[in-house]
Amino acid sequence: SEIMRPQLSSSGAYWKTDGMQDTDICITTRELAAWIKEENIDFDALEDSTFDKVFGESSGGGKIFGNSGGVMESALRSAYYFHTGEKAPAEFIPFEPVRGLNGVKEADVTIGEHTLKIAAISGLGNARKFLDTHLADNTLTRYSFIEVMACPGGCIGGGGQPLVKMPQVKKVQQARIDSLYQSDSNTNVKASWENPEIKELYDDFLGNPLSERSEEFLHTTYEDQSELLGPMKHVTPQTNPMSKQYKPPATTEKK
Repeated sequence: SEIMRPQLSSSGAYWKTDGMQDTDICITTRELAAWIKEENIDFDALEDSTFDKVFGESSGGGKIFGNSGGVMESALRSAYYFHTGEKAPAEFIPFEPVRGLNGVKEADVTIGEHTLKIAAISGLGNARKFLDTHLADNTLTRYSFIEVMACPGGCIGGGGQPLVKMPQVKKVQQARIDSLYQSDSNTNVKASWENPEIKELYDDFLGNPLSERSEEFLHTTYEDQSELLGPMKHVTPQTNPMSKQYKPPATTEKK
């Protein structure tokens, strides 16, 4: 349902092809694991090779996106460079205040002459409490950057991840978090703006960050659809994609 959103069809507009979406298919980690098992792929027997371009090369900032606070930390690394002209200092990598499993993490961060108030939130229940509190006392505008991830701990705790029995959930989530940060620490390219493939993409196609073309292809918009929610904030039956009345959008098969 997400990849079929009309806002995610910039590629179709660019190639003047009706029905073309920016993403062909979505697959969860669990589905991918099942597919690998069905194909009897033995990773130990595979030779190492390079990833396909254009997004084969990844920065440390890209690797930590799956953790709550990871998108924020990655953005701060780049923001520091673009504002000061210098690479982010050691206290930015790692940026401990936004790491971990706490549902709400707050910090003040100084970039050049600016001190920004930031918050990283995971779990929509925590997001609702945070918003209700700060909207009530009119303090939401104090924050320069608020990251919200729907799943506890971030994408590492997502519904498509391998299932874990309840007593082990926190332990497994922490292990996943630690794995991504370890991958970041093993990577020489720390910030997204340093990624050579990203630089090439901008040079050859997108132009500059925040250019009209980069805005078109890399940003999206959302509409307030809260009227679809019932009094207890649950989706009403007629809007449920699993209901018999629901008709999925038409898809276009591409080679």
